[in-house]
Amino acid sequence: MAESTTIAGRVLDALVTSGLITTDQLAGAKVTAPSEGAAGRALVERGLVTPSQLASVLENELGIPRVDMASYAPDAEALELVSAAMAHERGFLPMFEIEGMLTVAIGKPDDVFVLDEVAAELQIEIEAVLTDEEAVRGAITQYYGSPQVTEVAGGATAPEDEEIEISAADFFDVADDSPIVVAAVRGASDLEAANLLQTVEEVVEAAAPAGRTSVDLDVLAVADDRKVAVLVADILEQAVSRGASRIHLFPYKNDFFLVFRIKGRLEKVSSAPLSMQGPLVEGFKHYAKLGGMGADVPALGRLHAEIGGKQTVLTVSSVPTVAGQRLVVSLTAARPDPRDFIELGMSEAESRALQAMVERGRGILLIAAPVAGGRSSTYYALLSHAAAMGKTVYSVERSIEYEIPAVAQVLVNPGSPVGAASYFSAGIRQDTDVMAIDSMQSVEDVHLAIEAAGLGKLVIATFAGADIASATRRMLDLGAEPVSLGSALTLGVGQRVVRTICPNCSVDEKNPLTDIIPGAAKGMTTRRGAGCPNCGKSGFAGATGIFEILPFTEPVRAQVAQDATRDELAAAALAAGMRPMVASGLAKVRDGLVSAEELDRVLRFSVRKS
Repeated sequence: MAESTTIAGRVLDALVTSGLITTDQLAGAKVTAPSEGAAGRALVERGLVTPSQLASVLENELGIPRVDMASYAPDAEALELVSAAMAHERGFLPMFEIEGMLTVAIGKPDDVFVLDEVAAELQIEIEAVLTDEEAVRGAITQYYGSPQVTEVAGGATAPEDEEIEISAADFFDVADDSPIVVAAVRGASDLEAANLLQTVEEVVEAAAPAGRTSVDLDVLAVADDRKVAVLVADILEQAVSRGASRIHLFPYKNDFFLVFRIKGRLEKVSSAPLSMQGPLVEGFKHYAKLGGMGADVPALGRLHAEIGGKQTVLTVSSVPTVAGQRLVVSLTAARPDPRDFIELGMSEAESRALQAMVERGRGILLIAAPVAGGRSSTYYALLSHAAAMGKTVYSVERSIEYEIPAVAQVLVNPGSPVGAASYFSAGIRQDTDVMAIDSMQSVEDVHLAIEAAGLGKLVIATFAGADIASATRRMLDLGAEPVSLGSALTLGVGQRVVRTICPNCSVDEKNPLTDIIPGAAKGMTTRRGAGCPNCGKSGFAGATGIFEILPFTEPVRAQVAQDATRDELAAAALAAGMRPMVASGLAKVRDGLVSAEELDRVLRFSVRKS
């Protein structure tokens, strides 16, 4: 069974793997559910899974940490991404955003099943942390204010955190074509003011800022290819100049709408009759070199372009819907070269081990980390080093964060019948020193990696797991043959991302957490960020990695071949001399780069201690 790419799907897979539900029970829940999230909620409502069982799976199987809300303050930038209405209605609090991944705190375990919907609405990846329900509700009120009272039919009122049906017409059917603009939140007073604009009616009626240029879609009525190309260029330039992260073209009733996403909020730019949408969608497809792709099939393209004097990476995605084509263009700044191992936070010894593996190694080099654990950054550092050493490298990727000219990078189109496994299989047959896949999601992916390793190739592969032992165990659970997997694995990297202390407000402290960090000296002095204007009063500035590196020695391989448990694999890794991630994190705590609370947030040693 392929690993799901949705949050809810991964939770459902973990519930089956842990034995709490059967595949038949899951199939029964999915029969009438419109989505995997709805199926998960149905399992809880039917009593097939209790909230405490779900919480255990989230923490122990998926590595979702539990935090104390009293120890953390959300970043202002994260609060800007989510409206007060959404936070109150869905019951989550945005905490911080790092490299396109928004971390949110949820109070009820079953709230995890709404996060895919939130991610789709915000057009951003999401990961969760668990906390107390009362604490998260209190924090939402603290940072967003009390739920607003919204007028409903008949003049009655209802609290904003109750479910109120809102149709798309409430957003789009407006009297004029003025853009919908919500100012970016900058401080507490601004945040309170922004909350006054969170009802649909007030957002729609907001006046456009003076001097804002509109996009005239009426030219599509008589447009030829040249005029459409000019219109596409104009839309892209306006989106970049306004700081938009997404451009949406989507149909509704008899019209289609051009919408920008700016600072997490939607801004309607223009609209036109639906009959005029086709040429503009095709214009964007031609811009992304997707010409010839029919309107009845999904399409995905990626390219670099200079727009408004800025080097920009565009990802163009088009999908057919019953109403017409829906097109989304993602806009990101072109990234420089991947960071090297030291810049990622590795020690000199860890860096040398990976360099040696890339230069002379064979077999599977496994990178294990949970979502937002930084495994893709390590993946690209390995590809870059391999290419610099003159190796021929073939990489299969589901999203491309860095383009490396010397690497053959294949982008897997999620709507294509040709999946990652097919591309990887084709690459095995080429004259390639290094095969790579980010990320393995099915037993077929794992089997192909084992096959490539058996041919003497170095295989760089990422896989979701809390650590090396957990990832290896999950591959076995997925259906990998134990003896073959044990013989193929040669080096493992486990990692997490931790936030670093702001150097401008760093202060000494005596923290009782240090007494329970494995290997820490009793009463050691640590540092934390007190909060200052430079870090938005968060106490953090930047992020770094903590790592564990495991050479798969014969005793460790023997445990894999014997289908050992996760605990048995972990014990074998420690016996082989692996320095665990907590030791890597402790070194950064000693150096004053990371606070004890941050290390505990990520590795949860205080929870294990209790």
